[in-house]
Amino acid sequence: MNQTYANPNFDSSVLLEQCENHMLGFIKDNEPSRFHLASGGSRTRAKLCIDAGTALQLPTSSIIALAGAVELLHNASLVHDDLQDQESTRRNREAIWKKYGKAHAICAGDAMISAAFASLAHVGSAPSLSALLIHMHEAVATTVRGQSQDIDAHNKITEQEYEDIAAMKSGPLIRLTLELPLLMAGCNQYISNAKFALSRFSIAYQILDDLDDWQQDAQRNQLNLVNLIASKSSIQEAITISKNRAQYLLKQCEKELALLPANCASSFIRASKSLLAKTTGTRNE
Repeated sequence: MNQTYANPNFDSSVLLEQCENHMLGFIKDNEPSRFHLASGGSRTRAKLCIDAGTALQLPTSSIIALAGAVELLHNASLVHDDLQDQESTRRNREAIWKKYGKAHAICAGDAMISAAFASLAHVGSAPSLSALLIHMHEAVATTVRGQSQDIDAHNKITEQEYEDIAAMKSGPLIRLTLELPLLMAGCNQYISNAKFALSRFSIAYQILDDLDDWQQDAQRNQLNLVNLIASKSSIQEAITISKNRAQYLLKQCEKELALLPANCASSFIRASKSLLAKTTGTRNE
């Protein structure tokens, strides 16, 4: 069967639209899942995966399958996070658990996780299919472990333990946007570079969230690096230390991403630079 292969001249917006339809096809019978996907979202992970797959010149059908898988997993995690955190809104609409009930929210998240694995079937009979499936399972398992540790954590853990939890909770799913295209392209030797870089990206991203939310998290007694450091110093010093740490991690991330082949991480490097620029702002000081 003839396949169309991506090239730098491909219109990524066309692939993104096809990815959207691809995802909806898997969850068409689950109304809460459809409601969640219809609420919008930036589809950042799908875009990053599409950009990486295009740079690596993968078949377009495979790029859509990989992008759909990572986006479905991300949205499943949002549904379950909202339930666990009792967040009543998502994207300016009712969260699924609030609109349909907690049981339906669990089922909707599970349906999207299952759909993500089904999406990988559309890469065809590629030799890398088994590696893709195992890699995605390991990412989900690590994310679950990190989320469990986050639930049990408190503001008396060490800063290193905080980073370990952040890397496990957020890193594995975001890493898939690069790791799955690299695996399919046969670039297995670069997986460790992607893991190192995007683990640091994920920790920095969480730190920046903490800089925005430290007051709210203090009221809710939720884990937050700024409040963790402030328990041993002033809040101003904690903010400065957190910013400096985020900057250091993002610079490490960019350096490692530059080593990946075919400039497949160029979109991620731009995202990292954008986050780095935000560390110069006031962010609720």
